Amino acid sequence: MILICGILLYSRLVSSVLITAGVIIQNGFVSFLLALLFIAFNEGAFLFNQWKQSLLEQEKLRQENLVARVEGLKKQLDPHFLFNSLSVLSGVVYQDPALADRYISKLAQVYRYVLDHTEEKQVPLSAEMAVVEAYCFLLNVRFYNKIQMHLRIATPSAQVLPLSIQLLVENAVKHNYISEDHPLSLSIYTQDQVIWVENSLRRKTVKVHSSGIGLQNLEARYRYFSGQSIRIEETADTFRVGLPLLNDSL
Repeated sequence: MILICGILLYSRLVSSVLITAGVIIQNGFVSFLLALLFIAFNEGAFLFNQWKQSLLEQEKLRQENLVARVEGLKKQLDPHFLFNSLSVLSGVVYQDPALADRYISKLAQVYRYVLDHTEEKQVPLSAEMAVVEAYCFLLNVRFYNKIQMHLRIATPSAQVLPLSIQLLVENAVKHNYISEDHPLSLSIYTQDQVIWVENSLRRKTVKVHSSGIGLQNLEARYRYFSGQSIRIEETADTFRVGLPLLNDSL
Protein backbone atom coordinates (compact mmCIF):
# COMPACT_ATOMS: atom_id res chain seq x y z
CA MET A 1 0.00 0.00 0.00
CA ILE A 2 2.80 2.35 0.94
CA LEU A 3 4.61 1.40 -2.28
CA ILE A 4 1.54 2.19 -4.36
CA CYS A 5 1.12 5.58 -2.68
CA GLY A 6 4.78 6.35 -3.31
CA ILE A 7 4.45 5.46 -6.97
CA LEU A 8 1.37 7.64 -7.34
CA LEU A 9 3.07 10.57 -5.60
CA TYR A 10 6.16 10.19 -7.78
CA SER A 11 3.99 10.04 -10.90
CA ARG A 12 2.26 13.29 -9.93
CA LEU A 13 5.60 15.00 -9.25
CA VAL A 14 7.01 13.87 -12.58
CA SER A 15 3.82 14.92 -14.34
CA SER A 16 3.98 18.32 -12.67
CA VAL A 17 7.61 18.76 -13.67
CA LEU A 18 6.87 17.74 -17.26
CA ILE A 19 3.92 20.13 -17.45
CA THR A 20 6.05 22.96 -16.05
CA ALA A 21 8.87 22.14 -18.47
CA GLY A 22 6.35 22.03 -21.31
CA VAL A 23 5.03 25.44 -20.36
CA ILE A 24 8.57 26.84 -20.20
CA ILE A 25 9.45 25.33 -23.57
CA GLN A 26 6.19 26.60 -25.06
CA ASN A 27 6.78 30.10 -23.68
CA GLY A 28 10.37 30.04 -24.95
CA PHE A 29 9.23 28.94 -28.38
CA VAL A 30 6.61 31.71 -28.46
CA SER A 31 9.25 34.25 -27.42
CA PHE A 32 11.57 32.95 -30.12
CA LEU A 33 8.84 33.26 -32.74
CA LEU A 34 8.03 36.80 -31.61
CA ALA A 35 11.70 37.78 -31.76
CA LEU A 36 12.00 36.20 -35.19
CA LEU A 37 8.92 38.05 -36.42
CA PHE A 38 10.28 41.33 -35.00
CA ILE A 39 13.61 40.86 -36.76
CA ALA A 40 11.87 39.88 -40.00
CA PHE A 41 9.61 42.93 -39.80
CA ASN A 42 12.53 45.30 -39.21
CA GLU A 43 14.55 43.70 -41.98
CA GLY A 44 11.56 43.86 -44.30
CA ALA A 45 11.00 47.53 -43.49
CA PHE A 46 14.69 48.27 -44.14
CA LEU A 47 14.65 46.42 -47.47
CA PHE A 48 11.43 48.17 -48.47
CA ASN A 49 12.95 51.58 -47.73
CA GLN A 50 16.06 50.64 -49.70
CA TRP A 51 13.91 49.51 -52.62
CA LYS A 52 11.87 52.71 -52.48
CA GLN A 53 15.03 54.83 -52.36
CA SER A 54 16.41 52.91 -55.32
CA LEU A 55 13.24 53.60 -57.30
CA LEU A 56 13.47 57.31 -56.46
CA GLU A 57 17.10 57.44 -57.58
CA GLN A 58 16.27 55.60 -60.80
CA GLU A 59 13.43 58.02 -61.51
CA LYS A 60 15.70 60.98 -60.81
CA LEU A 61 18.31 59.62 -63.21
CA ARG A 62 15.60 58.97 -65.80
CA GLN A 63 14.42 62.57 -65.52
CA GLU A 64 18.00 63.83 -65.79
CA ASN A 65 18.47 61.72 -68.88
CA LEU A 66 15.32 63.14 -70.46
CA VAL A 67 16.55 66.66 -69.75
CA ALA A 68 19.93 65.75 -71.19
CA ARG A 69 18.35 64.34 -74.35
CA VAL A 70 16.18 67.43 -74.82
CA GLU A 71 19.15 69.71 -74.29
CA GLY A 72 21.21 67.61 -76.68
CA LEU A 73 18.48 67.88 -79.30
CA LYS A 74 18.33 71.65 -78.81
CA LYS A 75 22.09 71.89 -79.32
CA GLN A 76 21.91 69.82 -82.50
CA LEU A 77 19.27 72.15 -83.90
CA ASP A 78 21.06 75.28 -82.71
CA PRO A 79 21.62 77.35 -85.88
CA HIS A 80 24.55 79.45 -84.56
CA PHE A 81 27.37 77.09 -85.46
CA LEU A 82 25.97 76.48 -88.93
CA PHE A 83 25.38 80.22 -89.41
CA ASN A 84 28.98 81.03 -88.41
CA SER A 85 30.30 78.25 -90.64
CA LEU A 86 28.38 79.47 -93.68
CA SER A 87 29.55 83.01 -92.98
CA VAL A 88 33.17 81.85 -92.95
CA LEU A 89 32.61 79.80 -96.09
CA SER A 90 31.23 82.79 -97.98
CA GLY A 91 34.45 84.65 -97.17
CA VAL A 92 36.84 81.99 -98.48
CA VAL A 93 34.95 80.42 -101.35
CA TYR A 94 36.26 82.97 -103.89
CA GLN A 95 39.59 83.75 -102.22
CA ASP A 96 40.75 80.16 -101.79
CA PRO A 97 38.60 77.57 -103.60
CA ALA A 98 40.80 74.68 -102.42
CA LEU A 99 40.38 75.72 -98.78
CA ALA A 100 36.66 76.19 -99.35
CA ASP A 101 36.43 72.65 -100.73
CA ARG A 102 38.17 71.21 -97.63
CA TYR A 103 36.00 73.37 -95.41
CA ILE A 104 32.80 72.01 -96.95
CA SER A 105 34.11 68.45 -96.59
CA LYS A 106 34.91 68.93 -92.88
CA LEU A 107 31.59 70.66 -92.23
CA ALA A 108 29.75 67.75 -93.85
CA GLN A 109 31.80 65.32 -91.73
CA VAL A 110 30.75 67.08 -88.51
CA TYR A 111 27.06 67.12 -89.36
CA ARG A 112 27.11 63.56 -90.65
CA TYR A 113 28.57 62.48 -87.33
CA VAL A 114 25.82 64.34 -85.45
CA LEU A 115 23.12 62.67 -87.52
CA ASP A 116 24.65 59.19 -87.33
CA HIS A 117 25.60 59.02 -83.65
CA THR A 118 23.19 61.21 -81.70
CA GLU A 119 21.00 58.31 -80.56
CA GLU A 120 23.90 56.00 -79.71
CA LYS A 121 24.81 55.49 -76.07
CA GLN A 122 28.54 55.59 -76.74
CA VAL A 123 31.04 55.74 -79.58
CA PRO A 124 34.67 54.73 -80.07
CA LEU A 125 37.09 57.39 -78.88
CA SER A 126 38.79 57.25 -82.27
CA ALA A 127 35.53 58.23 -84.00
CA GLU A 128 34.91 61.09 -81.56
CA MET A 129 38.45 62.38 -82.03
CA ALA A 130 38.12 62.29 -85.81
CA VAL A 131 35.13 64.63 -85.67
CA VAL A 132 36.84 66.82 -83.05
CA GLU A 133 39.79 67.28 -85.42
CA ALA A 134 37.37 68.19 -88.22
CA TYR A 135 35.60 70.60 -85.87
CA CYS A 136 38.91 72.24 -84.89
CA PHE A 137 39.80 72.62 -88.56
CA LEU A 138 36.61 74.63 -89.06
CA LEU A 139 37.40 76.74 -85.99
CA ASN A 140 40.94 77.43 -87.17
CA VAL A 141 39.69 78.72 -90.50
CA ARG A 142 37.37 81.02 -88.60
CA PHE A 143 40.02 82.17 -86.08
CA TYR A 144 42.96 82.27 -88.53
CA ASN A 145 44.85 79.33 -87.01
CA LYS A 146 44.84 80.72 -83.48
CA ILE A 147 43.72 77.43 -81.93
CA GLN A 148 46.56 75.07 -81.12
CA MET A 149 45.48 71.49 -80.50
CA HIS A 150 47.77 68.89 -78.90
CA LEU A 151 46.73 65.24 -78.83
CA ARG A 152 48.08 62.41 -76.70
CA ILE A 153 45.65 59.52 -76.97
CA ALA A 154 46.87 56.19 -75.59
CA THR A 155 43.61 54.21 -75.81
CA PRO A 156 41.80 55.03 -79.08
CA SER A 157 39.71 51.85 -78.79
CA ALA A 158 38.04 53.08 -75.58
CA GLN A 159 34.51 54.51 -75.64
CA VAL A 160 33.01 57.90 -74.80
CA LEU A 161 29.59 59.48 -75.04
CA PRO A 162 28.93 60.99 -78.48
CA LEU A 163 29.75 64.70 -78.88
CA SER A 164 31.13 64.89 -75.34
CA ILE A 165 34.64 66.01 -76.30
CA GLN A 166 33.29 68.30 -79.02
CA LEU A 167 31.15 70.05 -76.39
CA LEU A 168 34.21 70.73 -74.22
CA VAL A 169 36.13 72.16 -77.18
CA GLU A 170 33.13 74.32 -78.04
CA ASN A 171 32.97 75.63 -74.45
CA ALA A 172 36.68 76.47 -74.46
CA VAL A 173 36.29 78.57 -77.61
CA LYS A 174 33.12 80.21 -76.36
CA HIS A 175 34.47 81.41 -73.01
CA ASN A 176 38.05 82.42 -73.81
CA TYR A 177 39.67 85.38 -75.52
CA ILE A 178 41.57 84.32 -78.66
CA SER A 179 44.07 86.58 -80.43
CA GLU A 180 47.38 86.55 -82.32
CA ASP A 181 49.29 87.12 -79.08
CA HIS A 182 47.13 84.77 -77.05
CA PRO A 183 46.12 81.73 -79.10
CA LEU A 184 43.93 79.14 -77.44
CA SER A 185 45.88 76.06 -76.43
CA LEU A 186 43.88 72.83 -76.35
CA SER A 187 45.34 69.61 -75.00
CA ILE A 188 43.39 66.37 -75.25
CA TYR A 189 45.02 63.39 -73.59
CA THR A 190 44.25 60.12 -71.82
CA GLN A 191 45.45 59.35 -68.31
CA ASP A 192 44.37 56.58 -65.92
CA GLN A 193 41.16 55.65 -67.76
CA VAL A 194 40.16 59.31 -68.10
CA ILE A 195 40.32 61.53 -71.16
CA TRP A 196 41.13 65.13 -70.28
CA VAL A 197 40.28 68.20 -72.32
CA GLU A 198 42.46 71.03 -71.06
CA ASN A 199 42.57 74.58 -72.35
CA SER A 200 44.54 77.71 -71.58
CA LEU A 201 42.44 80.09 -69.52
CA ARG A 202 42.01 83.67 -70.64
CA ARG A 203 38.39 84.51 -69.99
CA LYS A 204 36.67 87.06 -72.17
CA THR A 205 36.48 90.51 -70.60
CA VAL A 206 32.88 90.76 -71.75
CA LYS A 207 30.97 88.21 -69.74
CA VAL A 208 29.55 85.49 -71.94
CA HIS A 209 26.05 84.41 -71.00
CA SER A 210 26.09 80.81 -69.93
CA SER A 211 23.47 78.75 -68.14
CA GLY A 212 26.00 76.01 -67.44
CA ILE A 213 23.54 73.54 -68.94
CA GLY A 214 26.20 72.15 -71.29
CA LEU A 215 28.32 70.72 -68.48
CA GLN A 216 25.22 69.80 -66.47
CA ASN A 217 23.92 67.92 -69.48
CA LEU A 218 27.22 66.09 -69.87
CA GLU A 219 27.33 65.23 -66.16
CA ALA A 220 23.74 63.91 -66.26
CA ARG A 221 24.46 61.78 -69.33
CA TYR A 222 27.55 60.23 -67.78
CA ARG A 223 25.74 59.48 -64.52
CA TYR A 224 22.79 57.93 -66.35
CA PHE A 225 24.73 55.76 -68.79
CA SER A 226 27.77 54.82 -66.72
CA GLY A 227 27.10 55.73 -63.08
CA GLN A 228 30.30 57.80 -63.14
CA SER A 229 30.90 61.52 -62.76
CA ILE A 230 33.01 63.90 -64.78
CA ARG A 231 35.84 65.84 -63.15
CA ILE A 232 36.30 69.61 -63.40
CA GLU A 233 39.53 71.29 -62.34
CA GLU A 234 40.64 74.91 -62.67
CA THR A 235 43.86 76.78 -61.92
CA ALA A 236 44.88 80.39 -62.52
CA ASP A 237 45.77 79.72 -66.15
CA THR A 238 44.18 76.39 -67.12
CA PHE A 239 40.77 74.75 -67.13
CA ARG A 240 40.24 71.06 -67.70
CA VAL A 241 37.46 68.49 -67.66
CA GLY A 242 38.01 64.76 -67.28
CA LEU A 243 35.64 62.24 -68.85
CA PRO A 244 35.73 58.59 -67.70
CA LEU A 245 36.64 56.23 -70.51
CA LEU A 246 33.94 53.59 -70.95
CA ASN A 247 33.94 49.97 -71.99
CA ASP A 248 31.65 48.53 -74.66
CA SER A 249 29.18 46.87 -72.26
CA LEU A 250 26.77 49.79 -71.65
